[in-house]
Parts: sequence; C-alpha cells; structure tokens
Amino acid sequence: MKTKNLLTGIVLSTAILFGACTIQEDNIGDVIINQGGTGVESGAIVLEGKITEDRTLSVSETYELRGGVSVVDGVTLTIEAGTRIIAGDVGGVFSYLAIEQGATILAEGTASQPIVFTSNKSTPNPGDWGGLLLAGRAPINRETTATTEVANLTYGGTDPSDSSGILRYVRLEYTGGKINDDAEYNGLSLYGVGNGTTIEYIQAFNGNDDGIEFFGGTVNLKYAVVTGAGDDSFDWTDGWVGNGQFWIAQQTSVAGDKGIEADNFSDNPGATPFSNPTLSNITLIGAEDGDGENKGIEFRAGTKVSIYNTIIKAFPGKGIEVDDDQTLMNLNNNEIIVRNSIIDNVNSFDLDHEDIATVDLADFSLFNNFTLDGSGSPFNNIGTTIPSEFGINGFTGTYGYTVAEDGVDNFDPSTLGTFFTAANYVGALQEGDTWTAGWTRL
Repeated sequence: MKTKNLLTGIVLSTAILFGACTIQEDNIGDVIINQGGTGVESGAIVLEGKITEDRTLSVSETYELRGGVSVVDGVTLTIEAGTRIIAGDVGGVFSYLAIEQGATILAEGTASQPIVFTSNKSTPNPGDWGGLLLAGRAPINRETTATTEVANLTYGGTDPSDSSGILRYVRLEYTGGKINDDAEYNGLSLYGVGNGTTIEYIQAFNGNDDGIEFFGGTVNLKYAVVTGAGDDSFDWTDGWVGNGQFWIAQQTSVAGDKGIEADNFSDNPGATPFSNPTLSNITLIGAEDGDGENKGIEFRAGTKVSIYNTIIKAFPGKGIEVDDDQTLMNLNNNEIIVRNSIIDNVNSFDLDHEDIATVDLADFSLFNNFTLDGSGSPFNNIGTTIPSEFGINGFTGTYGYTVAEDGVDNFDPSTLGTFFTAANYVGALQEGDTWTAGWTRL
C-alpha cells in the first residue's frame, strides 16, 4: 500500500480494464468467461462465480476475476507458473479468489516465473481488489467451525493435517478492498488451513490491510515477504499453531501498523487451542507513517509464541508490546519466548496492564530494564543495537548477521523440528542470500 523512494516502478504497464461481455464456455463448471475483452490485453479471460470442475489456468492466457470466484469442495484449480491474474471491483463489489473447504489450489510458480495476482487498473492502488482466501478443516478456537468475515466461507474443523494444496512463488499485489469499517480483505487469508498445505515464497505487495493473516489452523509458512502493508504485515488469531521461518516485513511511510499482530481470541483470550506458533529468522523493518504508533510486534488477547533469530528495527512506537492480562500470564509462565534476537527501536519494549494481581511483575525486572540476557527471563539473549554491518539493500543485502554481538548468541532453528532449515544467524537473510531474487518486487 505504501510508496516511498524504496518502492519504485509500481506502474503496471499491462494492467487493464476489460469489457463486460461474457460467454459461457463448456467443461468449466459454473465459471463464466469472456473470450473478447476491449482493453490492450485483447482476449483476456474473465472468471466469475463458482468453479465446479477441475480447471487449469494457462500461462499463455491472462485472467480477470469478476466478483467472488470460489473453488468448491472436491475441485482442483491448477495455475501454471508465470500466469497473470488481474482483478478489481464492479460497482464497489471487490473481486477475490476463494479456495473453499475440501477444494485444492495448485499454484506452483518459480523464481523466474512467479504467479502474479494484481490490480486490473492502469494506475494501481492499494485496495483495488480483494485477495486470495483459503478455508480449511484444521482446528480453530472459536467453535468447531466458523464463518469468515468476508466471502462467507466456512472454516475450521478437526483435521490438523488437512490440505488446501500448494502456493509457491506467488505474488499478491494491491489487495485489501474495504467492505466497511469492520471488514477488509487481506493479501493472503488462511482460515483454518491445515499443515498438509504447502505455502512458501509468497509476497504481499502494497495491500490496503494485512499482508498475510492466519485464522487458526496448523499451516506453516516459509519464505514470505510483505511490503507496504496498510495495516499489519503478518497477523494471527483464532488459535494458529503453525511454524514460520524466513519472513520479511518492510513498512513504508504511507500507512501501516504492526510488523506482527498476534492474538489468541479477542472475545475469549483463554480459548483453546491457544495461538502458539514457533518462528525463526524474521526481519521486521518499520517506518514512521505520521502517527508514531507503528510497532514491531504486539502480543495480545492471550497468544503464546516462541520466536528466535529475529530483527526488529525502526518502529517508532514499540519494538515489542505485551498486552492484556492473559497474555501477561502466558509471559509469566515462559509461554511467550523471544530469544537470540535484536530489538533496536526508540522504545524497544512495553508491558501493558502492569497492575494486574495475577502476574508477578518482579519476574520482568530484566525486561523492564532492557538488559535481557538473564537466564531466568523469557526474553534472553536479546540485543538492543543493530551491529554496523547490518544494512538495508533491497532484499538482497545484509538483513541478517552471524557475529555474536551485543550479548546475542546465534541459534540453530533446525533443532526445533523438521520444518526448520539450519540458519544460525539473526534475521531472514544473511549476506549473499538470494531466496528473494527474481520473484519479489520493491
């Protein structure tokens, strides 16, 4: 959503509006297509309605989403590497693509041929269309199942290993259409998605709301970049218990809130299963957007978490804030852990609701004094100064470092489980890393 000097070349020379003529094509279920098109991309195919039979989107075509497009239970949508899908709104109704419970998406791009979802406007802006939504049958903590705040999808269930398919090398641009003051689309919304789903090499670029949000479930996320989110870069709630590694958030000065907003369940912070992900090698870079409130991470509403090898830099509000009674109790019980990390901000740490009787705040004396190397603190091996060799050079510079400085010892996340790659450095990138090359944009 945000544009400053860092974000250059955002005009999409091929983003086009199409004509309204539609023709029904055989053998594609209920989807209506437009084989005409009146814009520069003549022959673009318009999709709308429900996809009720297996379908492949070809790299040789350009596709436009019209309104809500849903893949239904039992149906597989395959998207070839390099395919371009554009979307907008019609009469204020934002387009989106939803993968319903029991449906499958196989969107496997490559570094040189990413799959791109973007605006259909010649001059794109954040919020031009909805976003990509996956709804699975993994556990959540609202009820056994719930209904999404947008698109009216059922999500949740009892199958932690549920699969919604594969997303690999996918970029989502200019998402976040705003329905009303309480409901907006995110770039990628993961509703009760199970860990049988593969999601890696994902970028959310210049969206109007959150970049990537987890609503419960067990899904894992590896190699993710959120650039210019209008609200939070990464967000979780509803009892998400997955893993994450190699995440980058880059705010800009136009708008934004938190690098990570972390909730359990706002209506019932003690609801189970608790949100309790494990993360490593995260880089969150903040910016001042005029309100002085942008935060690196806010843990609230009862979340639990373990985070390692993380850099939080340049947020004008707080580096890390722990908010709400249940969350502070979790912290007191060593169920919120941030270790082997660098928190370098004007105000690096803050505890809210510090007067509650149920929390022994004496345990947080090291936390409050910002000298976080005590073995008894859940925040240990923490530094508060980025070393001189850390630099911001697009996404291929020195986002990570391996020198043990400022009391920080590097940690090997491969000891956390088979999901994690050995990366005993702080941050999402070390010098010479190229995993962001080719498929991301600034």
